[in-house]
Amino acid sequence: MRKKRILFCGEATYLNTGYATYLREVMKVLYATQKYEIAEFASYGKDGDPRGVDIPWKFYGNLPTKDSQQQQYDEIPTNQFGEWKFESVLLDFLPDIVCDIRDFWMFEYQERSAFRPYFNWVIMPTVDAAPQNEQWLSTFCNADGVFNYSQWGHEVLEKESNGNIKCLGSAPPSADAAYQPVQDKNQHKINMGFSPSTKFIGTVMRNQRRKLFPDLFDAYRKFLETSGRNDVYLYCHTSYPDLGWDIPKLLNKYKIASKTLFTYSCADCNSSFPAFFSDAKRKCKICGSKNAGLASVQKGASYQYLSSIMNMFDLYIQYANSEGFGLPQVEAAACGVPVMSIDYSAMSSVIRNLGGTPLKVKTLYSELETGCDRAVPDNDYTAEKMKEFFDKSEQEINTLSKNTRLNFEKYYQWDKTAKKWEDYFDSVDIKPFEQTWGSLPRLHQPQPQTKTEMSSSEYARWLITNVLGEPEKLNTYFESRLIRDLNYGMYINGTGEMYLNEDSYKFVRPIFEPFGKDEAYNMMLSLCNRRNDWEKLRKQHIK
Repeated sequence: MRKKRILFCGEATYLNTGYATYLREVMKVLYATQKYEIAEFASYGKDGDPRGVDIPWKFYGNLPTKDSQQQQYDEIPTNQFGEWKFESVLLDFLPDIVCDIRDFWMFEYQERSAFRPYFNWVIMPTVDAAPQNEQWLSTFCNADGVFNYSQWGHEVLEKESNGNIKCLGSAPPSADAAYQPVQDKNQHKINMGFSPSTKFIGTVMRNQRRKLFPDLFDAYRKFLETSGRNDVYLYCHTSYPDLGWDIPKLLNKYKIASKTLFTYSCADCNSSFPAFFSDAKRKCKICGSKNAGLASVQKGASYQYLSSIMNMFDLYIQYANSEGFGLPQVEAAACGVPVMSIDYSAMSSVIRNLGGTPLKVKTLYSELETGCDRAVPDNDYTAEKMKEFFDKSEQEINTLSKNTRLNFEKYYQWDKTAKKWEDYFDSVDIKPFEQTWGSLPRLHQPQPQTKTEMSSSEYARWLITNVLGEPEKLNTYFESRLIRDLNYGMYINGTGEMYLNEDSYKFVRPIFEPFGKDEAYNMMLSLCNRRNDWEKLRKQHIK
C-alpha cells in the first residue's frame, strides 16, 4: 500500500511564529515515522530561502519568486495565506489529506477550492470565543475533521453545531525546549541585574486591543495600594507602538511607570535587555547605539532570552478578553512559574490543566466585528488574588512552582500532540486514485440567464443547480446566504476572488455592493467557469 500524501498549510516552518512552531514540531515527529509523504505549503515562505535548506520534506513557498508575480500576489489580501497558489500546489502534489491550523479567514478559501472533492480536509481553527459566527460553523461542518487548541474550544463547536462538526478533540501546542526552570531563581535574578528579593508579576502579550493592558495596569495598581508592598514589579514583554494601546499614556494614568519593566531589543547588535519604559527607542545597554526598541513581532527576543525573562517571574498572568490558546501561559509553566488567567475561552482550559488560578469575569460583551462574546475581568478580584499569592510562604510558592512544571509535562508535550494527528491520519480511508485526482473532470455547461420571474429563493436554487452546477450546495449556508443577498439587494464585496468570503479577511472594512439577479448570475457563472478551467488543467496534468 502506498504512503498517504499529506499537505500541511500554514506559516513557513523556519519562522518563529506560533503557527510556524506548531507545524514544525508536529511535522518533525510525523516525518520521523516515515509513514507518510509530507509537503508544506508555506505562507511568508519563499522557494530558495536559505533558511529552508534543512527542511527534509517537500516545500512550496507562497511568496512570489518573480517580479511578474508580485502584482498578482498584492491584488488580494488573502493571497498572503495561499489563495493564489493553492490549486497549483494541489495539482503538483496531489494530496490525500490537506490540513490547516490557522484562523478561519486564513483557510476559508480551501473549502471552496475547485479540487475540494479530491482530498480529505482536516483543520484546527482558532476558537477564542462564543457564539461562533454562522459562516464559520458552516465551514467547520464541511471539514472532514476538526481539531481544537483547547477542550473549551472543542466543547463550543460541539454545542453550537449540535454535534454536526466532526470534532476530534484538542491537540494543544507545547513550549519550545528552551523553556526550562533555572536551578537557582535568586541567582538568576542577580544575573539579570536585579536583587534576589525583587518580585515580578510577568506577562508576555502582543500589544493588541484584546490584550487588556489597561485592566492589567488597573489591577496591579490596586494590588500595590491594598498590599502596601513595594518589592513587587510588573514586567510586560510587549510591543510599542503596535496595533493596540498607548503604553506610555497608560503608565502615566495608573502611575506605575517606575514599577513596570519591559524588554528592549537592539536592531544593531541583536541583544535584548530589561528596562523601565523610555519611549519607543532608547540607548542599547549592550552596544550603546540608540536603536533599541520594545520587542515586537518583527524584532523580538530569542526563545532562550525569553526563557530567561520568564524565569525571573514569580507569577505569570494572562489578561486578555479571549484567547484561542494563549501559549505564553504554557511557556511560563514550562519554566515552573505559577499562572493566573482570565476564566474565559481557551484560558479556562489551560489554567485548570496547569493547576493555576482562574480570574473572575465581571461580565461579557458582544464584539461588533464578530458578534462573539468577550470578557471583562474583575480587576478588584485579580488584585486580591495577587495579594494572596505574595502572602504565601516561600515553601508554598516553591511547591506551586514544582506542580506547575509537572502539569506542563503532563498536558502539553509535542509528542502527545503529534500522536493525535498521527492517529487521525491513520484512521482516514483513502479512496482509489481513479475516484479522486484521476477521476473524470467535473465539467458543467452553465445555462444562459433566464428572464422568467422567480422569487429570490427559487432563483437561488436555479443558479446553484443550473449555472454553478453544484446541487450539493442546496439546503446549505451557501444557499441561505445567496437568498439573503438577493433579498437585501446587496452583498459584501470580499477580499478574495470568490463569492461568499465576506469573513475571509477581518482587517479591512466591509464594502457593500449592489446585488441583483444579474450580479448573482455573473457570480455563479464565474465560479462555474473557474472550476471548469481547473478541471481541464487537472485532466491535462494527470495524462
